[in-house]
Amino acid sequence: MVSLQSPRGMTLIDVVIGTALVVIIFSGLFATLLASIKLSTYVKQEAAADAVANNQMEFIRSLSYDQIGTVGGIPSGVVQPTSTITQDGTQYGVTTFIEYYDDPADGTNANDTNGITTDYKKVKITVNYQTQNGFKQQILASMFAPQGVETTTGGGTLQILTVDSAGAPLANAVVHIVNSAISPAVDLTAYSDRYGSVNLPGAVASSQYQVTVSRYSTYSSARTYARDSTNQNPTPGYLTVAANHTTTGTFAIDLLANLIVNTFSPMATSTFSDTFSDASKISSNSDTVVGSGAVTLSRISGNYVSSGSAVTTSISPAYLASWGSLAATLALPAGTDASIQILDQAGTPLPEGVLSGNGAGFRIFPVDLSGVSTTTYPSLMLSVNMSSSDPTVTPSLTAWSLPARVGPIPLPNVGFTLTGAKTVGSTGTGAPIYKTTVTTTTSSAGTKTLPLEWDSYALSVPGYDVVDACAAPPYALTAGSTNSASLILDTHTTNSLLVTVTDSSGVVVPNATVTLSRSGYSATVQTSACGTAYFGNIGSAIDYGVTISKTGYTSVTSNGVSVHGEQFYEESF
Repeated sequence: MVSLQSPRGMTLIDVVIGTALVVIIFSGLFATLLASIKLSTYVKQEAAADAVANNQMEFIRSLSYDQIGTVGGIPSGVVQPTSTITQDGTQYGVTTFIEYYDDPADGTNANDTNGITTDYKKVKITVNYQTQNGFKQQILASMFAPQGVETTTGGGTLQILTVDSAGAPLANAVVHIVNSAISPAVDLTAYSDRYGSVNLPGAVASSQYQVTVSRYSTYSSARTYARDSTNQNPTPGYLTVAANHTTTGTFAIDLLANLIVNTFSPMATSTFSDTFSDASKISSNSDTVVGSGAVTLSRISGNYVSSGSAVTTSISPAYLASWGSLAATLALPAGTDASIQILDQAGTPLPEGVLSGNGAGFRIFPVDLSGVSTTTYPSLMLSVNMSSSDPTVTPSLTAWSLPARVGPIPLPNVGFTLTGAKTVGSTGTGAPIYKTTVTTTTSSAGTKTLPLEWDSYALSVPGYDVVDACAAPPYALTAGSTNSASLILDTHTTNSLLVTVTDSSGVVVPNATVTLSRSGYSATVQTSACGTAYFGNIGSAIDYGVTISKTGYTSVTSNGVSVHGEQFYEESF
């Protein structure tokens, strides 16, 4: 018997698998196509950049030797230093830098056998453009020699040296040179080489070369300064180039330092107290009555209950530094008793190891809480426990208080001025003109961060005296460093002195005794945790003596200390 079967059609699984294969194949082909398009575009852009650079070089080759130079550059010429060309939707930025080159074949600089260092002109063309893979750059360079023998241009050589704060050569510094007193005017930007040098032979003789040296935004800058009615002795002034001579200017720049200034109010006392005019400062009470100036036991049917208690709301001073001494007023008629306990923020009595006697409660006051850790116990509560064996009488609590030392507390919106020691010249009377003067204000949180050039900065805080400081001014900032200054400020007095005491290694010394004295005056102050001692509202004089002493150190006395206005003074063991 013969069995005949009809042919089977495509199932859903066959369709899914087939579709997936088609998607995979076409995805691969599409990715390949995209990669090919990107590669083609990249190659096309690169070829266009090469063409732009070569066209610029061919233009320069068409010029006479004397014309080869940039407009506003050294040497001066007819070539624009920067330009932009757009091709096929891509923008190409063209930078042309032209300088004289001293061929070492006949010696360089002072060793040049014929004394002429302007042997050739060196041309560097840089083309910048953006691709899908990021920023790209094409560079083309060439030398151009005069048709005859090498000659000078009748000018001199301008050499700019860039160094860091330690005097070491600094490469890749941006050197901007401007001279509008000559024609054509010079407006040139160059970059220092690995020796920190920019050499520009062929500079036109002139006394008006303005130089500015910078680097990244995180660096300081340096420049020359004009002589004017205020700055009559600029340092450095504009540079002068003389024919056949080399003029060298050295400029120091380096990483900016950061100074974080924090301003605070002095330490103060914050006191929790209650005389029980109402129950607003009581968080809970049991079988007691709070009001009318006292806490007493409750009454039922005219008789006092046998026991009761009351607990304060949480005592949580902001910026808590130390707890003070508990005070309370208890009245204990015969047959009655009352005691006060100190509770933590969970309502648990402080253990005996933390506060001796707290387990039984206190009946004699004051009670010193200065040894209670503010870190472990930033919040406390007071609890009174009352009892009476006579239903006709009750103990009473008429007042209690718990002070705390708080601070320093951030002081917002404080104006201050920092003045660096570096000068850029002086007036006709010889008064210095300082390079850096910053007048600013702390934030609403009492802080301000300032990027500053490496230097030593004096501080002025109008309307306040600096009564304590970690660290005290002046601030000697090194390049790239981060520094913090915390200032405790109080009412300004006409004359004041803040003494900072340090050891031989420069570390501040707390709890040292500082005595300030002169004829008819003597005062002694202990240094703070920051190592400073403040003397305010004192007379102006030049003959104060400062004596510092501490166990384990040899006492030191200095005479002839001058005080006029607000003064900062450092003394070391």
